[in-house]
Amino acid sequence: MKGTKTKHQISERSDLVTGNRVRRLTSLPGSHQHLYFTSKSFTRDSQSIICISNQDANPNIYQMSLQDGESRQLTNNRDRYLMSYVYYDGTPFHGLGKASVSYNPETNHVLYIQGNEVRLLDVDSLEEEVISVLPNDVVTGFTHLSSDGRYACIPYIDATAFDVGSGNKMKLIKDKVQSRQLESRVLVIDTEKKISEVLFSHVGWITHVQFSPVHNDEILFNHEGGDVDQRIWLYRHGAAVKIRDESIERGTVWICHEVWAANGSSIVYHGTKCMTGKFDERSISFVGSFNLEKNNFVEVPFLPNMNHYGHFSISQDSGTLVTDGVITANMLHHCVVDWNDQSLSWTPLCLHDSSFCVQDVHPHPVFSHDGHHVLFTSDVDSVPGMGNIYIVDIE
Repeated sequence: MKGTKTKHQISERSDLVTGNRVRRLTSLPGSHQHLYFTSKSFTRDSQSIICISNQDANPNIYQMSLQDGESRQLTNNRDRYLMSYVYYDGTPFHGLGKASVSYNPETNHVLYIQGNEVRLLDVDSLEEEVISVLPNDVVTGFTHLSSDGRYACIPYIDATAFDVGSGNKMKLIKDKVQSRQLESRVLVIDTEKKISEVLFSHVGWITHVQFSPVHNDEILFNHEGGDVDQRIWLYRHGAAVKIRDESIERGTVWICHEVWAANGSSIVYHGTKCMTGKFDERSISFVGSFNLEKNNFVEVPFLPNMNHYGHFSISQDSGTLVTDGVITANMLHHCVVDWNDQSLSWTPLCLHDSSFCVQDVHPHPVFSHDGHHVLFTSDVDSVPGMGNIYIVDIE
């Protein structure tokens, strides 16, 4: 029930490989995960986090203290979870959108979708309001709140795109979107005036949207599906432009998980280059940075055979990153990139040992505001697919 308080027992251990202190933050029954890495999870004072738990069989949003494990339920969802990007087995048009949760620590507001209602929640008071109602026949992706909290952004596509039968849902949906030239729409909501506008539409499957940290009229977005012709796009000055144009290397480069640098001057991403005509163990993984002012990019490679699936997040310093893959499949690594010298070094942080078997247990590591801690999710201490939340200290 909304407002209910429960308490997790926080435990800690020294990592078997690095000796770093790792705290397991969650202990109550159910599956627990921090928010997706395009959103903040830490509150402004860094004393608590916003997370998703299904302690009562239905996913709800919680605020959890990092000091004593007290958890306060923020929402009152009783309708399971919404079908959306990644959550293909969710209920169509009903339930909490697990991919929709976005948090702004400056305003202490949470954005989320319940059914077809876009809601804005005040974490302090637990008051919430419906700021927009989506069309009845659309499917959404990951959402975003602007850095000042004034605007919310929701990508969606017609639900018929998801009518693809059994198999690899992401590939099947991507193929259908491409073959039928289906459009995604990007909705922007003024959270104060409660005015909604479809800012633009674009042929392709948009699942990630991120406002620039400094300009609310610039929105970073993607084309989903893996082997798409162009992954990263930027909407600015009334038009969508390619970021890190892939047209010359089409079919030989894979790019993913784009994020803004904290100062809004560049976009950081990662990818893999095909070296033999097909993606295999000889492909080369890299991290890249696209400089918006200079309109160019730098890509720094990892060593051969470092090509495990994973994600990257960046700290306030765009040259400091953390990854849950690439280097090894089961460990977090702290990476330092010098974009000018095109050099790259990494240090192991801790084992995560996640199965990656479902979206909810992807580690998705994120830095604390001060960069001294990394938050992540794993099912290492549970059955596969049931996550717990952890935090590791950076020495």
